[in-house]
Amino acid sequence: MPSLIYPQALQPGDCIGLIAPASPVKREALLEGATALEALGFRVHYAPRIFDADRYLAGSDTARAEELHAMFANPDINAIFCGRGGYGSQRLIPHLDPALIMAHPKLFLGYSDVTSLLLYFYQRCGLITLHGPAVAGDITCDLAPEVAAQLRGIVTGNTADMQLPPHHLTVVRPGEAQGRLIGGCLSLFVCTVGTDFQPEMRDTIFFLEDRGERYYAIDRMLTYLKLAGMFEGVRGVVFGQIEPVAADRDRPYGVVEVITDVLGDLDVPVLYGLQAGHCKPSLTLPFGTQVAIHDHQLVLCEAPVTTSSK
Repeated sequence: MPSLIYPQALQPGDCIGLIAPASPVKREALLEGATALEALGFRVHYAPRIFDADRYLAGSDTARAEELHAMFANPDINAIFCGRGGYGSQRLIPHLDPALIMAHPKLFLGYSDVTSLLLYFYQRCGLITLHGPAVAGDITCDLAPEVAAQLRGIVTGNTADMQLPPHHLTVVRPGEAQGRLIGGCLSLFVCTVGTDFQPEMRDTIFFLEDRGERYYAIDRMLTYLKLAGMFEGVRGVVFGQIEPVAADRDRPYGVVEVITDVLGDLDVPVLYGLQAGHCKPSLTLPFGTQVAIHDHQLVLCEAPVTTSSK
């Protein structure tokens, strides 16, 4: 894994490039998200092809990869935010040029299916990435003030504003720990095992979340990760909020019981219920940076950006 790269912090008036690396985006939702980002003090830019659709993809793999490369290479673009997830991000990986990305490091934000790109950029390029809300659908004109402030704090390097608002988390296993934050959408993280961008997990705080998965499927994926050794050396585990699907809502148990059954023998702290990922509001997490589990909360220990002059 290359040395870690902390991208440049954003300043008022900087330009955020918007891309669609996975499924098609809805025009109205993307435009509203762009307006909300402008209200935060940033400019936005996107290519007309962002609204392309090819079956369940936002255009061909080649076109989506070229769009991503163009945003990294463009000196007028200061950060890259994804329009949405869906499916298709991992199909870009054979087309990506790590050298180009490492030569032009920038803030890169997304979640859900974009987990594949977050982990690829981290493991193959050393780039600190952001697991955060989608522009089309999550970043809206009525975005909760605390969510907007936390996102702005993350991208500008304001270490006070970037902190996660206090929130009650369920303690699956008690304890305190510190390590580098890594993870993402559970069903996408599983797909990295055995690839050349499978993350190094030793000394990490492992964050996982998902949506639309049956309890037995969550059990299966966690069990697989455990059998594959992905929890070995991990210093702590934090789960997002995983809502039950209709078929599981009347079960006499919940996802916390499933997690406890599979991971209860880990000798590290385990928390459940962080407001990040497939939930509203959805906060922003900096992958690759030092975080701590302290007093039953996740604390961000360092900014994910450099504030040195450009």
